Amino acid sequence: MDNILTQQEAMLRSGQISEVDYTLKLKLEKGSQEYEGETTVRFVYSGGKKGKLKVDFVSKKIEILWINGKEETNYEKKESALFLSGELLAEGKNELKVKYKNAFDHSGSGFHKFTDPSDKAEYMHTDFEPFEAHRLFPSFDQPDLKATYELEITGPSEWTYIHNTVPKSEETQGNYKNIKFNKTKKFSTYLFSLIVGPYAVWEDKAGEIPLRIFCRKSLSKYMDAENLFAITKEAFGFLQEYFGVPYPYGKYDQIFVPEFNMGAMENVGAVTFSESYIFRGPRIYSEYLNRANTVYHEMVHMWFGNLVTMKWWNDLWLNESFADYLSYYSMSNGKIFPDALEHFYVREEWAYREDQLSTTHPIAGKAENTLEAISNFDGISYSKGASVLRQLMYYVGEEKFRDAMRLYFKRHAEKNTVLNDFLSCMSETSGIDIRGWSKEWLETTGVNTLSPVRQNGRLFLHQGPSATNGLLRTHALQASLFREKNGKLEEVWKKRILVKGKETLLEENYSGEADLLLLNTEDFAYAKTYLSKESLPILKRSLHTLKDRFSRRVVWGSLWQMVRDAELSPKEFLELALDQGLKEPDLSVRNSHILTKALTVIDNYIPEAEKRTWSDKLNSIAKERSLLAQNPEQEQILWFRILENTSKSPEQLSYLKELLDQKKSIPGIAMDQERRWVILSRLSAYGDPESSKRIEEETSKDNTDLGAKKAFLAKVSFPDPKTKKESWERFLQPKEGDSTDFLRYGMRGFQWNHQKQLLVSYTDSYFNSVISVYETRDPHFASAFGHMMFPSFEPDPNLLKRTQEFLDQNKKLPELLRKDLQQQRDDMQRTLKVLEKYKN
Repeated sequence: MDNILTQQEAMLRSGQISEVDYTLKLKLEKGSQEYEGETTVRFVYSGGKKGKLKVDFVSKKIEILWINGKEETNYEKKESALFLSGELLAEGKNELKVKYKNAFDHSGSGFHKFTDPSDKAEYMHTDFEPFEAHRLFPSFDQPDLKATYELEITGPSEWTYIHNTVPKSEETQGNYKNIKFNKTKKFSTYLFSLIVGPYAVWEDKAGEIPLRIFCRKSLSKYMDAENLFAITKEAFGFLQEYFGVPYPYGKYDQIFVPEFNMGAMENVGAVTFSESYIFRGPRIYSEYLNRANTVYHEMVHMWFGNLVTMKWWNDLWLNESFADYLSYYSMSNGKIFPDALEHFYVREEWAYREDQLSTTHPIAGKAENTLEAISNFDGISYSKGASVLRQLMYYVGEEKFRDAMRLYFKRHAEKNTVLNDFLSCMSETSGIDIRGWSKEWLETTGVNTLSPVRQNGRLFLHQGPSATNGLLRTHALQASLFREKNGKLEEVWKKRILVKGKETLLEENYSGEADLLLLNTEDFAYAKTYLSKESLPILKRSLHTLKDRFSRRVVWGSLWQMVRDAELSPKEFLELALDQGLKEPDLSVRNSHILTKALTVIDNYIPEAEKRTWSDKLNSIAKERSLLAQNPEQEQILWFRILENTSKSPEQLSYLKELLDQKKSIPGIAMDQERRWVILSRLSAYGDPESSKRIEEETSKDNTDLGAKKAFLAKVSFPDPKTKKESWERFLQPKEGDSTDFLRYGMRGFQWNHQKQLLVSYTDSYFNSVISVYETRDPHFASAFGHMMFPSFEPDPNLLKRTQEFLDQNKKLPELLRKDLQQQRDDMQRTLKVLEKYKN
């Protein structure tokens, strides 16, 4: 696979190339798997006519190539690039023109094409981050060669065509439409967008900014455009004023596209979203909040990432950390989701997990090439970077932090930046030299652990070093002391604390007994926090009496860190979850911090012999609670999910089947299409003899692409050697028309913990085939295969040993695979450590 650009190549090229602009002409036909293109690239060259100039380009066929008006055949074409001899170029202005044919992509990236099985409508969308624009047109596909784009497109007249700008002219002749779009502003190639198809559309305005929402026709009945427009308007209302720069790109489109690989993509003025955000039934509050957060996140990118862009992918955090934090921060300043920063605390668990893996990297990381850049779209670049920015805002103050953003945009609009550009703006506005802070936080790895200690009448805070490098850091945080009075926890004090070194004194003369010292209330610091062992009996009695919801979140978050670090018995956590946890009044706390974690503990951190006992307990509670007619809808959704997730015995599965057949019902829970597929997959996984017939019947009722994907998941789940063998072979040798997204659904159904005996032979198959998958398939498929097909149905010292040997013996593994396998190994080590410590 040579579809890679190295940082070295990019630096060399940006030293030779400047003042780039593109003119694109595309022709699309109905029912075709390919399209015609003609691209003109104008640029200034200063390479001294030496060597070769690399132009990134994946194409099926180049028909004619011109350089400066002259047809040229003396060029070299490789899989993903054209190489032009420096002798063919003029010093100064040049024009490269290429006429070509190309094939659509089916991996979710590049120029992806999808046919809706329910109405045979065709949809296309681009997705180019970090290095895919050259799948559509020949380009200098790197972030620091910003350019303008002028697009002309001809295609079927009934299709809608969406681009970064609005059309300047449109002509229809017969069955075809020709559209010329306005020239764009200057931006990086990966932000170019083209979305095509017979989309349904909704329109509105945010002040003077025209807003549109699009989704495919067959999903339009589920689109709650009014809600999404309200969120979009609120976001514009805050961000334009906050950044001190009006929205730079005229119009703002949000398009929900099929088979999208990520949550969303911030293309200039035409943001694409995963269709998973089109809710086909009622959801719980946190899911609505997460969707709104994605809307905010992509809008923050219009400034952080689009207006000012990192020079190269090693500074990806200059895009993602800011979008990740400022989206939650902005929401917390609005009226729709004012509690957003509490949900940011939930998201940080992603950062804590990844920062303790051997694959962690500094926030301001390195990316030697575009493949390595893909692996940096992770919990460090997003969630840890965001958390550290929250810490910085607390440290320098909200106004100074905001003023640094304003200076940054004023100074670097339409340019590319590196770490020091941000640091100098922050240092100027805050009056503090931020470079020392950067060295401590942005340029190191690992997370510190803060614990309360009571000793000799003193109360202090102990800082443990980050595991691999022994670093202690400076933390600004808030701590709160609660005391038990008449069976209730009441706040005694709340303090802002600056933590330096191993010990920080909180109280010199301390005599508290029944106290709970809670570290990092309101979550200003990036650090794991523990609770003292002495406070556990208090929590078992009175945790639910703690009035402040955010503080209750932090208690459960600390308990979870202690379980993962083998500092708290998993059984003790489960006992607390099934007692105090059930008294938790807030559903989103109960869902994210208690019930979801209880399921994870049962699946991973208790011995095999005890899993069924705990699962049955939870199933019984879910069944009992779900039958309470007075429960609000969101609570019912939660209990149904737990009930389904813990149904394993014949009796429990029989109850699900009765729900499916509507012989029994749960108040407020409609047996909609999504729930039907969820139950069918579980029945199939547990070998229900009717499952094959039921899947066929369900497929005939649900003729959507999602129906086909969920049917595939359900079929693959069946515990039968022939089924498993056929699906394994299909993942490795897909049938024609199998998209990456379709195969991902199948992979989700392949491994079930109770099918260990059936699956154990695939351990060899996995290690024999995984290198080839990463070498030959697109990165999104490869990573899905690497994670989902890894034989993780039970933590096993033999599997740990085998994984380590595989890593040791294969020194030249693809980098993405090495990272994915190291993470699997690290997770196994952690799980085995917890199991070993608490096996009795």
